[in-house]
Amino acid sequence: MNILVTGARAPIAADIAKALAQSGHKVWMADNLRTPISASSRYIQRLIRLPSPRHEFRAFSEQLAANCTRLSIEAIVPTSEEVFWLARAAPSLPAGINVKTSPLSLLAQLHHKGTFSELATRLGYGAPENFILNDLSDVTKLCNPSHYVLKPAFSRFATRVLINPTPRDIARLNPSPADPWLAQTRVYGRELCAYNVAHQGRLLLHVGYEPKFRVGIGASVYFSPVSSNLLRSMSARIIEATGFTGQISFDAIETNDGIVALECNPRGTSGVHLAAQQPAALANSLLGLDTTATPAFVAAPRMLLLPLLLSHPDLLFSSHGRRLLREGKDAMACAGISFFAQTKALAEMTWLATRLGANIPLASTDAIEWNGEVGDE
Repeated sequence: MNILVTGARAPIAADIAKALAQSGHKVWMADNLRTPISASSRYIQRLIRLPSPRHEFRAFSEQLAANCTRLSIEAIVPTSEEVFWLARAAPSLPAGINVKTSPLSLLAQLHHKGTFSELATRLGYGAPENFILNDLSDVTKLCNPSHYVLKPAFSRFATRVLINPTPRDIARLNPSPADPWLAQTRVYGRELCAYNVAHQGRLLLHVGYEPKFRVGIGASVYFSPVSSNLLRSMSARIIEATGFTGQISFDAIETNDGIVALECNPRGTSGVHLAAQQPAALANSLLGLDTTATPAFVAAPRMLLLPLLLSHPDLLFSSHGRRLLREGKDAMACAGISFFAQTKALAEMTWLATRLGANIPLASTDAIEWNGEVGDE
C-alpha cells in the first residue's frame, strides 16, 4: 500500500513510518518544514513539502490532493494537530484515499478541553467539577478559584495553564467565545497517559505510560510504560461511546477512588515510541486491521534523549539519573534518526521560534495547530 504520513516534524512520525515500511508498505512523509526531524528516516521514499495547513489551507488542500494523485496514495496517517486540517480537507481528496481519522466534528469535541470534560463526566470519568468559561461573568461564579486548574480550551504543552491560581491570576483572565477556558477541580494521584489506536469505536491498540520527565510542565521526554486496567478500560469506554477511528490519547490521574480523564488528544502522542516496539501491531492498527492475534508484550522505557538532556542535565550527575538513562533507549536512535538530523531539525525550529518571537514548543505547532477555526468539513 502507498501511504502518506503527515507531520514529519513529530518524532513519532519516524516510528510510524518505520513500522509501516517494515510491514511492506511504501511510505512518504509530508510537512511544510525543510528539515523536520523524522524526514531523514531511511524508511521513507522522500519528504513532500506542503504549505502550512493552518495559514494556507486552500493551497495545502490542493497540493495534498495533487501529490496523492501523483503518488497513487491510498491512505494518509496523521501524527499531530494537522489531523484537524486533514479531516477538513478529506472530502476534497481523490476518491479512494482513506484518511485514518474521525470527522472534524468529533475531533473538535474531543480536542476542546471543556466539551471533553463534559463527555468524560457523562461516562463516569470526569473531575468533580468542570466549568467552561466563556466570559468574565463565568469567572466570577467560581467560589474558590484556587481549588481549580485553569487552562485554555484549545492549548498544548500546558501553555497558560494556571495551577492553584492566585487572585492576581484570576484578575488577569479574560476568557471569550473565541478563547474559552476550562476550570477543572484539581485532582491528586498518579499521572498516567494512554496512547490508543481505534477503528469505528473498537480499541485495537493500547499502551499506558508515566511521563517521568517533562520540558517544564509541558511535553514529556521520558516515557515509562505502565499496565493499568483502569486506564485501558477508560480508553476503551470513551472510544466505544464516540465510535472513534484513528489515534487517540488521554491524560489521566489515577486516584484511590478510580481514574479521572483530564484531557484528550485525538491524535498521536509519545506513546507511539512504546507501541513501536511491536511494529506489526502498530502498523496494522493504524490501518484499521485486527490486532487480536498479536501476543502481549511489555514495552521498555523510551526517551527523547536530546531534549531530555537539554532540560534535565542534572540526570548525568546522579546515580538515579544515570540508571534511568541506562534503562531507557533514545526513541530517535531506535527509529534510525541520527543525532545530526536531530540537531538540524532543532536548528530550523530555533530559527522559526526566533522569527515568531515564541518558544520552541509553541513554534513547533504554529503551522499546524487547530484552535476551533470554523470551516467546512
